[in-house]
Amino acid sequence: MHKISTAICLITALSSMGGCAYAHTPVAAEAAEAEADNKAAAVERLVRNEMSARGIPGAQLTVVQGRKIVFTGAYGQTNLETGAPVTKQTIFGINSISKAVTGVAVMQLVEAGKLDLDAPLASYLKTLPPAWAEVSIRQALTHTSGLPEVIDDNARPLGGAEPEQAWAKVQELPLNFAPGTRFEYSQTNYVVVGKLIEKISGQSYAEFVRSRQFKPAGMQLSGFTDTAVIKPPVATLYTIVTPQIKGMKTVGVERSATPLLRHEPLADMFFPIGGIRTTSTDLAEWVIALQDLKLVNKSSLEQLLKPQLLKDGTQRGFNAVINGYGLGFPSIQRPLHPAFALTGGARAAVFIYPNDDLTVIFLSNLMGASPQAFIDKIAGVYLPGLNAVAK
Repeated sequence: MHKISTAICLITALSSMGGCAYAHTPVAAEAAEAEADNKAAAVERLVRNEMSARGIPGAQLTVVQGRKIVFTGAYGQTNLETGAPVTKQTIFGINSISKAVTGVAVMQLVEAGKLDLDAPLASYLKTLPPAWAEVSIRQALTHTSGLPEVIDDNARPLGGAEPEQAWAKVQELPLNFAPGTRFEYSQTNYVVVGKLIEKISGQSYAEFVRSRQFKPAGMQLSGFTDTAVIKPPVATLYTIVTPQIKGMKTVGVERSATPLLRHEPLADMFFPIGGIRTTSTDLAEWVIALQDLKLVNKSSLEQLLKPQLLKDGTQRGFNAVINGYGLGFPSIQRPLHPAFALTGGARAAVFIYPNDDLTVIFLSNLMGASPQAFIDKIAGVYLPGLNAVAK
């Protein structure tokens, strides 16, 4: 009798546990859904507030967490004259974020045994001038080469010449400093790397990237500034910033109170420095493919992301916040929530938080929007405490 009673009690207990589990599963799911809705609402408020404060006509945002897209949104207008709305299929230019794609392309050739990062560029491109002979591929990728500038900060080729003439002219100039001794951002670095990719692969830069990155990552809406390949809807570009150029560098800016239409034609030669057009969801797929080692292997990915050192053992970046630079990957080196901070044209940003398995992608059609200034705020919705350290 005792055994029967015990068995009945055990069955009852198990049934109760099962019942509790059944009862709590929908509750847990509802709680998770409510939390996701709360985060989405918080993100929406942040994005709309920043767009209003900065006068951003149109934008896209995608958030990746746990290597899955957990949020995506489209906001505002692609064109102020027509009022056409931004959709999730609207295509945006990403300017210098393209350099990270170029870095990946180089590492794909390194993996194939066709390139040595520390070999001189001149060992592959025989026509480079003698003054550039000692510049390595790694130094070009990390802006520590000393190569003079071929294109100014207002996207004008050297001396206002045609691209090929500008390329010929820049090769007549000496290095700005001994390779490896300074960090100085120069578009020439990625122009020459693009030529290297084409020489080694036997394909145009655009063809190589399409076949080796866009296709395996599933980036169906991505292409380059050749509109014969990418059809509208492409977001119209505006600016509130007009750089004041001295030589080939910005020495100041003039800001407009209202967005001004900006044309930014880019010859094929300049695709490796900033010619990619894409969507925030396509870029999310690219980040996921990179993290899943579908584009490069683990060792190559580590090389891409690792901030490179100067000969004196120090590292440099754009400023005190974005303070490191890998092979096309700028980074924010800080004790808590470090990030790889890809930025382009003061209009687009991709922040990858490796320790937190989070990526935030913001694309806009306003140069001067500077999304890198508020990406941490958006990430903070998913990473409590981030905004307390990200100052």
